[in-house]
Amino acid sequence: MKKLLLGVALFASLSMTAQYYSITYVSVASEDIAEFERKETTYWSKVKKAAIDRGEQNLWLLMRKVGTAGNNDVNYAFVNGYPSLEAMTSTSWNAESLGFDVQDAMSPYTVYEIHNYKVLDQVPGEGGKYSVWNYARPKNMKGFVSENQNLWKPMMEKSIKEDKTGLTNWGIGAKIYPMGQDESTVMTWDGYKTLVDAMKALDVSDFTPPSKSKMSEYDPEGFRLRVIWRQVMAVQQ
Repeated sequence: MKKLLLGVALFASLSMTAQYYSITYVSVASEDIAEFERKETTYWSKVKKAAIDRGEQNLWLLMRKVGTAGNNDVNYAFVNGYPSLEAMTSTSWNAESLGFDVQDAMSPYTVYEIHNYKVLDQVPGEGGKYSVWNYARPKNMKGFVSENQNLWKPMMEKSIKEDKTGLTNWGIGAKIYPMGQDESTVMTWDGYKTLVDAMKALDVSDFTPPSKSKMSEYDPEGFRLRVIWRQVMAVQQ
């Protein structure tokens, strides 16, 4: 059954159903925010649901950035999940067939960048409204991914099961495009129930990495950027 969901963070469902995903970062003027959210949730969510029903993709998320992290005007992002690389590069849409005027439904935003990723691993889960997106460019990509899968993933699974930190899901994806010297090559995401839980996760003042961790070797500069996002709406399988 296909669902339209409001206010429930389901970034983890991307991991369960999608092998690839794209993130479209957009800028919306403050005076256009209400109109933007109305048109995206009223009109364009239905376009995405139709694409999901046709099997062209399996997830659409509308996310709003918390605060002003990053040196740009981006304040929203669309996450689209796909079952294959072919689907990610060939998805089409037909708004007219859904019975509304495309011109009337045009949403006021400016695209900043579109990033494409492959899902590498995840711990699925539901119930969180906030996600921390962690961007990295590790010196040793293979080591970084391997440690995330073999050391950090079990820790995340335990934390979710114990339900003491508000963590609801976790995942890791490798960037496919764009690539370059100034680009991150991998991102991880952590889902949380509340904004306070997400903020606490970013407070590393008393954090001690696991004794077996070699992350200081694999990624000596650490995450290039960590940003909190709040989910506005989700459409999924």
